[in-house]
Amino acid sequence: MNSRFSVLIDLAIFQAAWFACVLATLSPFPHTLPLAGLALVLARVLQARRLKQVLPFLLACAILGILGDALVVKLGLLAFDPYPDLWGTPLWMVALWLNFGLMLHPLFSWFIDNYLRSMIGFSLGGLLAYYSGHKLGVLSLEKDWQSALAIATEWAAAGIVLRYLHIRFSLKEAT
Repeated sequence: MNSRFSVLIDLAIFQAAWFACVLATLSPFPHTLPLAGLALVLARVLQARRLKQVLPFLLACAILGILGDALVVKLGLLAFDPYPDLWGTPLWMVALWLNFGLMLHPLFSWFIDNYLRSMIGFSLGGLLAYYSGHKLGVLSLEKDWQSALAIATEWAAAGIVLRYLHIRFSLKEAT
């Protein structure tokens, strides 16, 4: 399959899954939509035979997302509407982090190929995603610029960790 076409398919699937997760709480299917989005992304990863490659990133994103979002919630900087959660991180947000880990390499490799790009790009991208969620009414940035700074910091840290894993596992695969 053409590389550009493959990336377009990955992007379309990732965006569809993003909307399925983010808009789940506003839909009549609040528990089904995140699972459907995750299943769609997972099916694409399996079809592209990338599962083994993405497992470290899937696990890292699950941990980073659950702990990072839970911390920002506990600090009173971010709030979610009532929804089943893990330590304050709603399950739809956990599904979103899992989708990100599954699609990290095909869609965000340009960022994780460089330390500064990963830190700045993830920081700004994460902030934009959460701001979009805020505007859609699925989360609340409780303290304006302090919330924005916390989310940007969370995502910058995620960028650093994911860059480290990218280097570690890319070198391991090359040898």
